[in-house]
Amino acid sequence: MANVKLNIKKAELKEGKQVKVTANGKDVLLALINGEIYAIDDICSHRGGPLHKGLLDGFNIKCPWHGAIFDVRTGNVDPATTWGKHQQKYEVRIDDNGEISIDM
Repeated sequence: MANVKLNIKKAELKEGKQVKVTANGKDVLLALINGEIYAIDDICSHRGGPLHKGLLDGFNIKCPWHGAIFDVRTGNVDPATTWGKHQQKYEVRIDDNGEISIDM
């Protein structure tokens, strides 16, 4: 795994909101919840929906296309929406300057 620096700082994120970033050519969703940043694949495992455009409710992100629900802490699909498959989760690191990187 390589540590990939993102083009965003923690101060740019908004509590309870998600954003899409690109890391090594891959779209990644970042979510700031209770001061912690979580990162999972942004492209839904079901039919490729853009998760960053979905509804974030607590730790769950709901795909705007077909409603699959994923836990941003783990990337796991909710048992009620089994048509999705688990999303890849990434470990998040924040340096002393607030710059974000993920392990890919």
